[in-house]
Amino acid sequence: MKTNITLESKDRELFGVTIRQETKTGFLSLSELQKAYEIARSQYGWSEQNVTSLMQSVKMTERLYYVLKEKGLVKLELPSFMKEVKDQGFVKYLKQIGVWKTTGKGENRTVMCDPYIWVAIALELNPMIYAKVIGFITDSLIFDRIEAGDEFRPMNASVKTIIQNPNYSQYAIAINERVFGKHYTGMRNFAKSDELKKITRIERFIIDNISMGYLKTEKDLMKVIETLPI
Repeated sequence: MKTNITLESKDRELFGVTIRQETKTGFLSLSELQKAYEIARSQYGWSEQNVTSLMQSVKMTERLYYVLKEKGLVKLELPSFMKEVKDQGFVKYLKQIGVWKTTGKGENRTVMCDPYIWVAIALELNPMIYAKVIGFITDSLIFDRIEAGDEFRPMNASVKTIIQNPNYSQYAIAINERVFGKHYTGMRNFAKSDELKKITRIERFIIDNISMGYLKTEKDLMKVIETLPI
């Protein structure tokens, strides 16, 4: 199961814009943040603001310096850091140390960055946005998804001990249909935190009950998936 997935869950929605996030790096989309800001600016009458101009300010450079230093990504003292950034450009510097990246071209161009940097930028854009997005970093969605994925392989290993030729995709589809009421490829990438917890609950129950000898056939397995209280 892939571990570097770009999440597009509704748990990541800001003013109607879904903020994409990579599970492996934790990077959040600045492009979606800017779109969300434009929608809110129109709704609430905020002043014009954009990430590009914000990144050129001395204030933002200094703030991000301390964020990066706290994370151990910068060893320079502030004066040397400011000179380095001025000489090569702030965004280029951030890309160099691996906390910023750009993919695609034209309309498909997407800018993503480390979540700590993303939150710092969101705070500078507007306090209302910051109040909404701080929860994006502290909630458990990423960890719930990874946990659900991590339980899938042990479940398969357990199933193999009771079924000679397991149809793993059939069991995965059945779990999706139980949790989401339907199935399509990749739908777990869009799951909410509580839905991922339900998946993990089913997978763990199957593992535990096979080990205790309560589940012995494929019929037993499918019945659990279909009837287990979640």
